[in-house]
Amino acid sequence: MSDQGKTYQTFIETELKAERERRTAFDARGQALITTSGVLVTVLTGLVTIVRTGTTTRVPVAAQVVVIVALVLFVGAAVCGIAAGWNRHYAVATHRTLDKMVGVHWTDDEVDARNNVATVQTFTIDTLRRGNRFKARCVSAGLITQVVALTALGLATALVIGGL
Repeated sequence: MSDQGKTYQTFIETELKAERERRTAFDARGQALITTSGVLVTVLTGLVTIVRTGTTTRVPVAAQVVVIVALVLFVGAAVCGIAAGWNRHYAVATHRTLDKMVGVHWTDDEVDARNNVATVQTFTIDTLRRGNRFKARCVSAGLITQVVALTALGLATALVIGGL
């Protein structure tokens, strides 16, 4: 049996595994964005309700505006998390390709078989990477949005405490 292509095959299999793990990590980060932003939206909604009920505490108009901006930003971060978790299309070996492997190609020599499998795997890796790039952009945008929202919330707190 020839060792031709074994190094490439091992590398390609490792890359395929890494891309699948990367996809799982981005899905988890997207879910965390949804959870965190959802909790903070709930807290902010409670705060807005208190402000709107006419309590004796005077909340400056500037603080109210900043809280609303923070609320919108947290919702935006949650939307980014949802988009990151969205199922993206990626290619896998079709049923027809698999049938050919166990049918007409079953007697291929080891080197040809290894090459055929590597070809299918590289196509899958390419489509996984495209989907993962989209997920990475969504997670990055969501995290940045969340940081800006937290900054706005901090500003609103300072405005209330400072009575500006």
